[in-house]
Amino acid sequence: MTTLKAASARRWRWILATCLAAASLGCASLGQDERDAVAVTALNYTGRDLTGFLFIDPETGKVAGGTSVKPYEGAGDMCCYSLPRRWRPGIKVKLRYDWWNGSLSNRQFEYVERELPPYPTDEPGMLWALFYEDGSVEVLASAVDPGHPQWPGRIKHWPIPSRERLLYLWQIEYDKVAGLAAYYQELKDGLSEEDLKKAWEYRKKRNPDILKEYEGPNDPKFKEYLRQYGAEQLEKTKARLKYMEEMKP
Repeated sequence: MTTLKAASARRWRWILATCLAAASLGCASLGQDERDAVAVTALNYTGRDLTGFLFIDPETGKVAGGTSVKPYEGAGDMCCYSLPRRWRPGIKVKLRYDWWNGSLSNRQFEYVERELPPYPTDEPGMLWALFYEDGSVEVLASAVDPGHPQWPGRIKHWPIPSRERLLYLWQIEYDKVAGLAAYYQELKDGLSEEDLKKAWEYRKKRNPDILKEYEGPNDPKFKEYLRQYGAEQLEKTKARLKYMEEMKP
């Protein structure tokens, strides 16, 4: 009888030990698959306009992203994509993207699927799509940014605009300021009766308090106010244009 009880006790201890081992393995597996919700972003190292990018989870079909990215710029942080908290081999991410072709009605999407390389730190941090001038695309997860010693991207810095891009942006801003200079010159020289009415209505909507001392758009004092304002702003704008010309890329 004692032998049977001892055998029974050993049997139950073995069963308990087996269950605890199985539970332990189950917990380890669960820990490996714990996931974090991470933001997504993109860096455009090219001179082309990226119309949009979208991360797609190959397993669930859930998506994150969507915004456009200008040449040599980065996208803002967008929420959210689910990644394993700890890196393991076989984490795959699908990416859909397209380049601006002049129309939103005929978008030509491209797709890539990448296996994520090891996280550079002990957490996924953020999911990045990196677009390079040679047409290649890199997808990685990193809690550190470009420039950090542990940044895993091929290019180790943020996008740097080309001189052509800088000239393009400079010209846009210069043309805006030059347009203001022409407007202030018109104010200084004196407006036509029709333009006086427009100037009056504009100020009536934006800043009606300055019109209290004037009787209307043809009031000589209002005309003089516009001339003085135009002359003052014209000098400031000319100085700004000169500075921009000196700082031309």
